[in-house]
Amino acid sequence: MQHADALVAILMLAFAAAVLGCLWRAKRGRVPYVRQIPGIASLEEAVGRATELGRPVVFALGHSGLQAIETHAALSILAYVARLAARLRTPFVTLVSQQDVYPVAEETVRQAYTAEGVPDQFRAEEQVRYLSNHTVVYAMGAARIIEESRAGCALFFGPFDFTSLLMAEPGARLGVMQIAGDPSLFQIPFFVCTCDYTVIGEEYYAAGAYLSTDPAARATLASQDLIKAIFAGLVGAGTLLYQFHAAWPPWLHEFLRALKIVGPRP
Repeated sequence: MQHADALVAILMLAFAAAVLGCLWRAKRGRVPYVRQIPGIASLEEAVGRATELGRPVVFALGHSGLQAIETHAALSILAYVARLAARLRTPFVTLVSQQDVYPVAEETVRQAYTAEGVPDQFRAEEQVRYLSNHTVVYAMGAARIIEESRAGCALFFGPFDFTSLLMAEPGARLGVMQIAGDPSLFQIPFFVCTCDYTVIGEEYYAAGAYLSTDPAARATLASQDLIKAIFAGLVGAGTLLYQFHAAWPPWLHEFLRALKIVGPRP
C-alpha cells in the first residue's frame, strides 16, 4: 500500500485550504462572481418565447445514467427550467433515455411545480416521458415530439452521441429556439449548427452554480478555479526549475529531493 509523500500532502492541504477559504468567504457574504454564460442566461428567454407562442417546452436529457456527474448537472438545469415553465403556466415535456434517471427526473419536475404552488398541474404521464435507451430510437422519438408538438423551444442537456444532429435538425428547420449543452466536445459542432446557443465544455458543469442562489455552490466553483491556478503555477514553476536546474544551489536541490520532486544530481 502506497502512502502520500510530502509533496502530495502539501498539495492536499493547499487544495483543502482553497475550498474552505472560498466557503468561509461566501458565508461572510463575499459571494464569488460568476461570469454570464450566454446559453444558460437565455433559458428564461426561451421559456418566455414558448409561453408567448402557447407552445410546449421540450427538455431532452442525455444518454448517461444516474451515476454520472453529467446527469446531475443536467438535472439541476431541468429543475430551473421546470420552475420557469410552472411559474408561467407553460406546457412542459421532459424526455428521458435511461431507466434509472426517469424517477429522479419525475421527482425533480414534481418538486419544481410544488415549489411554484401549482402541484395539481403536474401530470407525470404527460410531462416526463421515457422513450428508449437506444440512442437512435431516442433521437428520432425526440425529433418527432419536437416536430409534431410544434415546440416553442427545445433544450438538450447531457452527453449525446452522433444522433445529436438527428434530434436537433427538425427544430432548426422549423425555426424553434434551441439551446444545447454537452460536456463532450465531439458533439458540439452538430449543436452549433442547429442550436441558437451552445453551452461548451466546463460551462456545462458551471451551469448549476450559475443558476443556484446558494453561496456555497458558487464558492465551490470559485475554489475549483483557484485549484486550477495553483496547478498552472506549479507547472510554470516546474518548467523554470527544470530549465535552470544546473544553477541550483545545493540547499534547493536537497529540499526538492526531500519532497521527491527531483532525483540525485547526475
